[in-house]
Amino acid sequence: MQGILYKNRQWVMTALLFFVLPLIFTGQPFMMTIFSLVLVYTLASLGLNIVIGYAGQISIGHAAFMAIGAYFSALLTMNFHVPFLIAFLGAGVVSGIFGFLLGIPALRLKGFYLAIATMAFCVVVEQLLKSWDYAGGNIGIRNIVPPKLPGISLASDTAKYYLIAVVTFLIYIFTANILKGKTGRAFKAIRESEFAAQSMGINISRYKLIAFVISAVYAGFAGSLYAHTIGYISPTDFGLGNSINLLAIIVIGGLASLSGSFIGSVIMVAMPFLFSRTQIPMSIIFGVLLVLVVLFFPRGLAYALQIFNIKYLWRPYTALKRHFAKRKKAEGEFINVLGKKIHYVEVNKNAKKTIMFIHGNFASWRWFKPVLDRLSDDYRGIALDMPNFGRSDWIDEITIESYARYVSGFMKKLKIDKAIVVGHSLGGAVVQKLTIDNQEMIEKVLLIDPAPPSGYKAAPEAYAALELYKSNADLLKKALIGTMPTRSIDSFIDELVADALLMKPQCFVENAKALEKYDYREELKNLEIPFKILVGKQDLIISEAMAREFEQVMKNAKVEVIPDCGHSVNVEKPDLFLEKLYEFIK
Repeated sequence: MQGILYKNRQWVMTALLFFVLPLIFTGQPFMMTIFSLVLVYTLASLGLNIVIGYAGQISIGHAAFMAIGAYFSALLTMNFHVPFLIAFLGAGVVSGIFGFLLGIPALRLKGFYLAIATMAFCVVVEQLLKSWDYAGGNIGIRNIVPPKLPGISLASDTAKYYLIAVVTFLIYIFTANILKGKTGRAFKAIRESEFAAQSMGINISRYKLIAFVISAVYAGFAGSLYAHTIGYISPTDFGLGNSINLLAIIVIGGLASLSGSFIGSVIMVAMPFLFSRTQIPMSIIFGVLLVLVVLFFPRGLAYALQIFNIKYLWRPYTALKRHFAKRKKAEGEFINVLGKKIHYVEVNKNAKKTIMFIHGNFASWRWFKPVLDRLSDDYRGIALDMPNFGRSDWIDEITIESYARYVSGFMKKLKIDKAIVVGHSLGGAVVQKLTIDNQEMIEKVLLIDPAPPSGYKAAPEAYAALELYKSNADLLKKALIGTMPTRSIDSFIDELVADALLMKPQCFVENAKALEKYDYREELKNLEIPFKILVGKQDLIISEAMAREFEQVMKNAKVEVIPDCGHSVNVEKPDLFLEKLYEFIK
């Protein structure tokens, strides 16, 4: 349950926001109408964003589909007494059909030619509505009946708002699922390069049509809701100017951004009401705003807010989480090694054989807690926090060699003459150096998704993300969850995040650099100590090829791939890990 809420927390928070707004503005129907219009244009611009932002096609006639939906729904309910729900769904279907018909000839057009074609479609629809006496001509349609569901009247402004909010929310979820799937990936491929997309087997024409139809359906829904919310429509409501406004919404809010449609709608729809009592023309305000966005936020305000949120808004929460993690009573014991306090947890102290567990980056002894809790009484298990991690003291030298030196000092301090050593991730690199320098103390080595013998080279762009982790607990949590795709999200993940925040701040970047600065291939060649390497098939950090490097370098190394596992079998599948460990020992 916690995992479901975490993965969908943005949707949950959005739903709560939509629900609470009317409670805040109780007795202010005018505000409810503004909120309703914001959501209507959010829905319409969401469809336009699919065509332009995701599929990469240019459309400047989107308001025409709103007009089709609005008029179709209004005429059905008023002249033929069709229930609102049927008229609403019919508006989407009819608009979708027009989107399909426009999309067929548009397949042959690109760039400005496609823009002109869609703009002409908008002008044609507007002029036809002006000359159609049955639909009121220039005057339009007045006194449109409010929406009504079976047995439920939605005449009040608050009721209309809730209806629009529910529809918009459901369509947002539907859209998010589409964009995450095959269709969304095809849209993005076409946007980046039609030639490349076609060479990959993507049917360009099919997906362009799908984009046009989806956007038209959304606009038809928006038009229907607009007509029954305002109660009056005319051809000029859906002219070329309105199409330009929809385009401005997604440019200001953010192309290829689900939240961008909402942010842009808030600015373009709600702002005129805020400045209605000033003498400043709205055309000047919107013009200046567009220029500022294009100059300083070329990817839109949604992206700018996202970056601001990642960099700054999470800092207070992260600082509090780090503070409480430090104040929490530590499990286990401390011992002085080379002048520094080293924290460790030990089980089965009287067992004859000792297994040392060395954690990885962003980690602590706790990554082996599921293993220690299940460890057989035949083995003494010790998991420590290396210096700069968890509850251990910080050191100035951030290198794999210095970490290995403290681990060997720790073993000598506890008078461990011989041990089976387990190393995870960065800990795998530490164990390599530990074994090279202290062969007499090591009986066998088991590595879990370890950094390879030649060092681990992080992508240059990864360093920017690593820098953000130390001040953003949410981003750090997502990163840790991403390394363990087969483990359900629970409170244990929060404990891992809290321990990760105890790491020395400089280590968030410097540990990655330390992994690039070693090469143990020559020293490992002469080792007689057995090595076993476990690597998860779904590991996005260490590939099977990296793990196989041990077999190429060492005669006593054997790699085993764990099919349904990510970067941390010790956390994801502790029982399976212990089975492999016992098998290796015996």
